[in-house]
Amino acid sequence: MRLTRREFNRLSVLGGVALLDESTQAEMDSHISSASAADDRPSEISKEHQADTPEIQEKDVVHVAIVKTANRVEGVARAVALLGEMDFSGKDVYLKGSYNSPDPFPATTHRYALEATVRMLRGKGAASVTLIERSGMGRTRDVLEKLHVLTALEALNVSFRPLDELAADEWLHFEPEGSHWPKDIAFPRFLTRDKCVVQLCNLKTHRFGGEFSASLKNSIGLIAKYASADESGLTRKTAKPQNRSWNYMKDLHSSPNQQQMIAEVNQAYAPELIVMDAVEVFVTGGPEKGELASPEIIAASRDRVAIDAVGVAILQYAGARIGGSSQIFELTQIKRAAELNIGVNSMEKISVVSDNDAGRLLALRMEGLLGKNQS
Repeated sequence: MRLTRREFNRLSVLGGVALLDESTQAEMDSHISSASAADDRPSEISKEHQADTPEIQEKDVVHVAIVKTANRVEGVARAVALLGEMDFSGKDVYLKGSYNSPDPFPATTHRYALEATVRMLRGKGAASVTLIERSGMGRTRDVLEKLHVLTALEALNVSFRPLDELAADEWLHFEPEGSHWPKDIAFPRFLTRDKCVVQLCNLKTHRFGGEFSASLKNSIGLIAKYASADESGLTRKTAKPQNRSWNYMKDLHSSPNQQQMIAEVNQAYAPELIVMDAVEVFVTGGPEKGELASPEIIAASRDRVAIDAVGVAILQYAGARIGGSSQIFELTQIKRAAELNIGVNSMEKISVVSDNDAGRLLALRMEGLLGKNQS
């Protein structure tokens, strides 16, 4: 069976943004430099940080919520609350973390971010939570075992479905619109019909051609690394002997169109929520190691393009050199995703929101970075 993008349900997204002037930017820098980070440990949200959720009623606006904190439990709850009502009642949630390699955060999902996200989903009525993953640097089950994630999942009563253990007939061959993939892609069959997917991504630079890694890049961990080249439904764009395994990741990493291909994968599904852990980030190197910086930010959105654009702004704020003089929406991953209507198509359609003075000043800074090259 083969599906095109038109057969998948899409999320409709729009938004709005304001620019930051130099005086406000200076005020924000002064304010944030004096702010102290909360201790990062599982706990209830402290009363002093329970700021009022702002009225978010702008029409045709995509919101990216940011919270200035190092406490992931508080940060996840507050960031998601800023997006307005979100109900997971009775839903079986498939949670996509980031476990590409057996390396610690920010290479992989932080344990407290995992716990905080599971707690948030259960608090909003989720019937079950299943972690789904396909690691790139090792067998998925082994990667999670080395990181002690399997023990954590058991304690959280979260199921685990390693995608590299799916049988051949459990993959659906999908043709992304305008695909740069030589053999298209293979996507888990069980995720294609009205399934609730939530993303928990990290934020980092990516030295292997992706330039940066956030929610769009995290989706690569949902597609097959290998698949049978003669399986029914796989389009043959070049001659290939039967009964041999096709390496999709070789296609990706050897292509000059890697960033377009990353964006194109995201046509296969639409997450209901994305949470980004940018408490720490890599500002050089990545994905498994690099120079650390500590923005101490938790972000959330319903829009992958919007949150990745803000993610690039966070990386720039933290000292990463991404994109040169290009505008953020001219970066290839984001530009291609916008062309495919995966999310917003310009900075003007993003509103960065927060729930206290430090966060709102930081939000202004992010909006300024999104539009810093605009005339």
